[in-house]
Amino acid sequence: TSREEVILKKSPENIGIGIDIVEVKRFRTKNYKKNKNFYEKIFSKSEIDYCLKFKDPYTHFAGKFGIKESVIKSIQDKIHFLDITSSYSKNRPIVKLGRKISKKYYFQVSVTHEREYAVAVVISHKISD
Repeated sequence: TSREEVILKKSPENIGIGIDIVEVKRFRTKNYKKNKNFYEKIFSKSEIDYCLKFKDPYTHFAGKFGIKESVIKSIQDKIHFLDITSSYSKNRPIVKLGRKISKKYYFQVSVTHEREYAVAVVISHKISD
């Protein structure tokens, strides 16, 4: 059996869901070059580098912010923005957690963004305490 099959067999209280919608304008009005400290309090260096490689990085910042908010809403543990890192594997968003809870959860993530809004949905599966 796969890791996912084992997780899904656990009780329903170990599954959480989070959703977030972000107005891209919130980031577009905070120019990265003039507000680096703001971005560094929310995003890891790898996340910032990823977003900045796009013509319009602010839609991607909004998407990543939505993912982080969705993770926070989907889990039972208290966690900070910088403890959550999103990246991509096989063209799909993935989430990794830092610190002590890195092995406690498995995530399914979806994110979409348009010019004005980004939306993220996260389903968390608690693996262990």
